[in-house]
Amino acid sequence: MSTRDNLEIKPIRLLGTTWYERGFRYWIRRAALLVFWSAILAFVVWIIVGLFAAAANGTTGVGRVLLVGAMSLAVAGSFVWGFSLMRRSEEEKKLGVPMIMRAGTTVEQHRQAGSAGYRAGLFGGGLVIIAQLFVVGVLVALVVGLLQKYISTEEFEAATGRKAPPRVKRPSAWSRMRRRG
Repeated sequence: MSTRDNLEIKPIRLLGTTWYERGFRYWIRRAALLVFWSAILAFVVWIIVGLFAAAANGTTGVGRVLLVGAMSLAVAGSFVWGFSLMRRSEEEKKLGVPMIMRAGTTVEQHRQAGSAGYRAGLFGGGLVIIAQLFVVGVLVALVVGLLQKYISTEEFEAATGRKAPPRVKRPSAWSRMRRRG
């Protein structure tokens, strides 16, 4: 922790203590994050355009329609998923927490997902190109999140002095429908 004018400034992930003054170093870090993730998004879009071109040129008739349709559904689903990660609860809206990309999961679910992702990566490395269809929406949501006033929950809490409520697992639409019926 660093001190300025006898205040203890807590460093936060990605931004260090620059969030406190929001000076030149802070904006350079924010711009670098935005450029980095925008470049990754551009690369993913380039891969997706190539996949669509290959699907359109490599097949004919009904096969082409089905393949391009399935790919389009995957891309649309990635946008739904990506922007659902930015959804806020009513409590977060009342506190003024911005639409920051963060998982709607608990800490234990984060750990489980991390180990599952590692195992899947070992076996599915060859599917990385096709997987771009499923993550482009998440990358767009991430870039949108980087354009907001605060880019993380830690920065929001540090800058405003307000604590964002912890994420709790929401029941899915499917489980809500089963309880009603």
